[in-house]
Amino acid sequence: MSAKRKSMTSPGGSTKKQRKAIDLEMKMKIINDYEAGKKVKAIARDLELVHSTISTILKDKDRVKEAVKALTGFKAIITRQRKGLIHEMEKLLAIWFDDQIQKRMLMSLLIIQAKAHSIFETLKAREGEESTETFTASHGWFQWFRRRFNVHNRSISSEAASTDVEAAEKFVDQFDPC
Repeated sequence: MSAKRKSMTSPGGSTKKQRKAIDLEMKMKIINDYEAGKKVKAIARDLELVHSTISTILKDKDRVKEAVKALTGFKAIITRQRKGLIHEMEKLLAIWFDDQIQKRMLMSLLIIQAKAHSIFETLKAREGEESTETFTASHGWFQWFRRRFNVHNRSISSEAASTDVEAAEKFVDQFDPC
């Protein structure tokens, strides 16, 4: 029996390119270059991307611009545009999360999940009986949320957050040589 397809690998290794996510900053650079008069083929060559990828980004440039406007403080990687209450909840949660980090508040998985569920229920109540969406703030959802909004190492450990700052300052004052 003869093979109908050519092998995906060559004697030197795999020839299949790896997929890579393109962040909003790169997408805006592509859009700005195109709007400045640069050809799609030239943009693709400069960024080492496929022509069709550039064309797809340019086709969806209005949605990319909207995503940039709604961007939080994170360097978000958005590979597909989401819609609905869960998407809105995640945007609001990302803003809340960034605010909590700036305030150096204690963060844990349970607190974040509870806040996500609370925001979702508030948005659902605002929509009324029209919305049939359901949301479970599971561990899996949180892992995907972390990837989408790049919040990997932004939390404060419980030990650092629970320290007594006033007692520490008094201790330092006692041993200050000046």
